[in-house]
Amino acid sequence: MKGSLIKQHRKFKNMTLEELASGICSVSYLSKIEHDTINASEEIYRHLGERLKIKLTDINQEFDQTIHQELLDWHEVIQRRDLPLMDEYYQKCTNALRTNQNTELNHLYKIVKSRHTMKLNEGPLSDDDLKEINDLYAYSNAEYKFFYHKTVGIHYLLKNHQFKTALHHFHKTEDLLKKLPFNDSETYFHLALTYSQTRAAVESNYYAHTALEGYIKDFDYERIVDTYMIIAINYRSLDIYSIAEEYFKKLIKIAKYHLKSVDERRIYHNLGFIYANQERYDEAFELLDKAFNMTIDVKDDFFYVNTIYLLASTNYYAGNVEKAWAYIDQGEKSAEEYDIQFFKYRFFVLRHTIQENTLADFFIEKLENEIIPYSREHNEYGDYKNYCEMLGNLYYEKRMYKKAAMYYKEVNNYRKTQKKDLL
Repeated sequence: MKGSLIKQHRKFKNMTLEELASGICSVSYLSKIEHDTINASEEIYRHLGERLKIKLTDINQEFDQTIHQELLDWHEVIQRRDLPLMDEYYQKCTNALRTNQNTELNHLYKIVKSRHTMKLNEGPLSDDDLKEINDLYAYSNAEYKFFYHKTVGIHYLLKNHQFKTALHHFHKTEDLLKKLPFNDSETYFHLALTYSQTRAAVESNYYAHTALEGYIKDFDYERIVDTYMIIAINYRSLDIYSIAEEYFKKLIKIAKYHLKSVDERRIYHNLGFIYANQERYDEAFELLDKAFNMTIDVKDDFFYVNTIYLLASTNYYAGNVEKAWAYIDQGEKSAEEYDIQFFKYRFFVLRHTIQENTLADFFIEKLENEIIPYSREHNEYGDYKNYCEMLGNLYYEKRMYKKAAMYYKEVNNYRKTQKKDLL
């Protein structure tokens, strides 16, 4: 056990065998120590420890069950996003492991600390932090690997929405969970969230309902709300508006006094979308105006532009063309200001649809060579399907039936394309 600890710390410090062994023992002898094939003298362990700046002569290798439980409790607190309690557990676990160098406990500490860091920073891990937990993987047990894949999955979810890589890690987490003696609703929540963001609504709902069962048992109110939100948005994406509306209204009802502003705004926005698609325009405008007015209190550039787009398109289809143009102008400026390519393309399509320019060569060329590839590359499969259908219709109008058929075929098979991209 001492040998594996020496090897890990040597690698963390990017030291070669020669650099560590120099003046202490031979390289071959150090290699045997690292592989735990021999036990060295306490003096050699002391010298190696001093060079690595770790304590090896009085190493405590006993597995302390109390520390283990505190590490698991710390991770649970991170999941619940309780920042003061997170700090309390961080201090407690850090102090406990100053005198206990048990390998399994130290590995678990490092992976929970990584999750702690991501939560505090509200962003992905640094390259150094990611390298540290990657280097531990080969020397760790199934419990560490479970937390590793969960943490790294979140890292890639936060790092430019790398959904395919995130799903790979979350599925690894799901497989490892079957081998461990505890339940973890968050594993299924992460799968539901990632699939929902890739518009894979059926897969997302499967995992969301599994997560929901656990959160209801644990009385985890915040996560119940979050999971209902995912399910509602999935039904909206599937165009099953009646069920989506039911879920959004249920959210308003169960969270009447506790709903966060950001969630309330999302509900108004999505209900507005549903009513607009059902041509219930008065109800749609009422809710979209509420969502738009709340963007002043809750800063979110993407959501702000999204609501402007929905107001623009809804006004257009409701026959309020002047209002539609005002929102288009405002939305295009905001999309440029915040550099949101997704909405630059959406406003481009809406603008030229209203101006009846969609049969023009410049429009078709941009749609085919820029907008459709962008939508697929960025996992925007709802837009990808709609744009392919639009292009198929445009080629059909131009009597280019072979190209029209190609895009109609892609519309019918887009779910296969989506799965191929994600798996």
